Amino acid sequence: MLKETCDLVRIPSVSRDERAIADYVYSIFEHDEFYDCRRIGNNIVLIPKNFSRDTGIIIAGHLDTVPGSDVMTCQLESDKLYGLGAVDMKGGIAIMVDLARRRSLGSLAQYVFYVCEEISREHSGLLEIQRDDPNLLLARGAILMEPTGGAIEVGCQGTAKFNVHICGRRAHSARPWMGSNAIHNSSSFLSCLASHKPQRIQVEGCEYAESITAVGITGGIAGNVVPDEVDILINYRFAPGRDDLQVLETTKNLLASWTDLTCGDSVTLLEWAPSAPPNLSNPVIAKLGAAKTMLTRAKLGWTDVAFFWEQNIPACNFGPGDPNLAHTKDEVVSSDELYEVWNTIVWAFGENA
Repeated sequence: MLKETCDLVRIPSVSRDERAIADYVYSIFEHDEFYDCRRIGNNIVLIPKNFSRDTGIIIAGHLDTVPGSDVMTCQLESDKLYGLGAVDMKGGIAIMVDLARRRSLGSLAQYVFYVCEEISREHSGLLEIQRDDPNLLLARGAILMEPTGGAIEVGCQGTAKFNVHICGRRAHSARPWMGSNAIHNSSSFLSCLASHKPQRIQVEGCEYAESITAVGITGGIAGNVVPDEVDILINYRFAPGRDDLQVLETTKNLLASWTDLTCGDSVTLLEWAPSAPPNLSNPVIAKLGAAKTMLTRAKLGWTDVAFFWEQNIPACNFGPGDPNLAHTKDEVVSSDELYEVWNTIVWAFGENA
């Protein structure tokens, strides 16, 4: 499978540019009589002819990667593969291709290769598939091949983006006392943000560590002008187990409390994606967890487990590669990691399981 992963890594597939890798996957299965191979845009859905949505499972993985850098190259060294997407998540895609090609899970599993997971949720390939035929994404449970280091990561955090607008008053920089510097004014907000201690929340025995972080800031007009506004982009990762909308409203009010609303400061929720609970008692997740007594822990981050949870389909994350290396220049996956995940899935759900 390491060679298959290498072949996939060598196909560039940055979000919104997945046609080549979709062509590759489609070419493998378009004439396979075991599957109904459907292509929806650049999403590929492999449906066994005898698949049952009442008893079957979905194994899903995204084809896209984040942008790379000039120093990132695909290198195969002994039993390890380095390169953009090796961890997130072409190792997982290689496992899906191999499971499907070998028919290792028989008619139990449907495979979904989808696009645009790494960018704004509105572009998600899962939403594109759902719009075309919502029945294609129904099953008893789902496994997302996100990198988890071979552990089972359950549930997922919700994610939200807020814009915090800090006001000032323009003036000539030679006479700054005539204005109010919005950049200087933002220091109070940033100080409160930096000193804030996010919660750690237990859900079904799994600990989710929340975070609220400034990820972008813009302000300034010219080298001789006191700026009258600053915008700070905030990313908030929140635990499951509560009402997401109430959590977002509480957080918006917290951010607003660190600003001066009387001077025109404001906080705006730009976009958000829901959280998903662990669902440890679900038979699909429990069966995977029982396979070789795998480690189960909370997912720190958002994944499409939340998409399936919105459809009342319990799902979990389980894939090769160290998640701490995802999106870095040091992405690497080993042959042992690939086979350990492959073997666990076959042990849990194979025809002889």
